[in-house]
Amino acid sequence: MKIGISNMRAPGASWKDTLRIAKLAEELGYSCITTGEAWGEDAFTSLAQVAAVTERIRIGTSIVPVFARTPSNIAMTALNMDKMSEGRFFLGLGASGKLVIEDFHGEQFSKPLSRMREYISVIRMAAAGERLNHDGEFFKLQRFRIRFQPYRSHLPIYIASLTPASLRMTGELADGWMPIFLAPSRMEPLIADIEEGAKSAGRSLDDLSICPQVSIYVTDDIEEGRNRERPHIAFYIGGMGVFYHQYMHRIGFGEEADRVRGAYMDRERELAASLVTDEMVDATTIIGTPGQCREQMQTFFDAGVDEIRLVLNEPDLDSYTEVIRAVAPANA
Repeated sequence: MKIGISNMRAPGASWKDTLRIAKLAEELGYSCITTGEAWGEDAFTSLAQVAAVTERIRIGTSIVPVFARTPSNIAMTALNMDKMSEGRFFLGLGASGKLVIEDFHGEQFSKPLSRMREYISVIRMAAAGERLNHDGEFFKLQRFRIRFQPYRSHLPIYIASLTPASLRMTGELADGWMPIFLAPSRMEPLIADIEEGAKSAGRSLDDLSICPQVSIYVTDDIEEGRNRERPHIAFYIGGMGVFYHQYMHRIGFGEEADRVRGAYMDRERELAASLVTDEMVDATTIIGTPGQCREQMQTFFDAGVDEIRLVLNEPDLDSYTEVIRAVAPANA
């Protein structure tokens, strides 16, 4: 049972505190530590520090958007991370969304799946030590080869995907799938898309790891935990473009998602959060006592998940550390 930690920054904690948490996570048997980036701290610098103070735990991005860097830059950085960590690094890629890419990075958010394919192709060539000869729609590269020996010739790449086309691409190209808001009891249509993509490339579902990021609230008060998660779900449905709204339709929460998005678009944020139903929260979130949380984790594994990457939502360093200890693999 692989349990990792995603985005492990406790509110108000210093970087020294974060590094102490990273070492504790390794001691407690967590399988990985991942860090994403949006418009705050970058992922690679953070993970480099984590790699320097740990020895066994895997580290990875969750996610870096492909629009934010050139494919060659991502290849250099990712392969260097893998070399420094002696094969503990994996690369999580995603498209992010139109607002972030255009308003923060100043890049046009166009054809994200075609762009993702080019990035993966270039990164694979770089990891294999090949010259980066690539004649694509977005990038035309020639002659150059990475000027150091990669630690591994195949760097694991995970894709954060939700739409049918991106899920098929994940099955075709990726080493793993890294969704959020995964509902174990409602994942059949998503798995079908991944399998279709895998078969088109002569692969099977066994060639990929399913590793969702899952919010967790360790509490005796289930309703309090639900209420803390509702704004998170509402923000993604209403404030992060159309993909999460469409995804909720695919897993059977269409009418609920329509109401949430409508309120959010009307700038009624509190109303939007209140319209996220208990069923939506319970299907995608782990909430309860440590024992109840472990039981809920097991439902993910029983559905075919290979690794859970827990997203902690604690208000301070002490409670953050307490939760890490309470649900640690070593205590299972």
